[in-house]
Amino acid sequence: MRTDMTRTARLLLVLALSAAGAGAAGCGSAEAGGTEPSPRSDARAQQVAKAWDGSRAADRWRAGHRPVAPPIGPLGQNVPADVLAPLGGLTRVAGNGRSLTVVAHHGSCDDGPVVDVLETSGSVVLSAAVTGLHDGPCTSELRGKKMTVKLDGPVGDRIVLDAFTGRPVPYADGAAPAGS
Repeated sequence: MRTDMTRTARLLLVLALSAAGAGAAGCGSAEAGGTEPSPRSDARAQQVAKAWDGSRAADRWRAGHRPVAPPIGPLGQNVPADVLAPLGGLTRVAGNGRSLTVVAHHGSCDDGPVVDVLETSGSVVLSAAVTGLHDGPCTSELRGKKMTVKLDGPVGDRIVLDAFTGRPVPYADGAAPAGS
């Protein structure tokens, strides 16, 4: 059961993200789900890309300096999961660099995660969310699902970013960057 406070918070987030949008670049799609980016997640992805592209933090990240103070902060913890959710990590980059596999989280009372992508010349911003939330009794377990996201162009030296955290997507346990 949703409260008026949740609806109000969601509405305020939508308005804030819509107002914060910047110029867009090309968008790819998630293999599982194949959804179009929602205006909410797309606006946040544009905000994250704009903050990172050409920033000192991006230059330091590409030079191998970690951790780097990100040029944009994370969203608050009260953001509904059907708007945006943090990613669990990057598990694979295809050999041709044109697809990424990430772990996206969801719960037991939904239809699963979706991942949208915004590509710019300097970054690939991934926006994860949960789709098909169901009302009623649920367990509070967190499930991870590997999602493959197709890109319009190879990753190359672009930074792969999480729209929710505003930070580079970390490698999941057991995964490592290509060539290491």
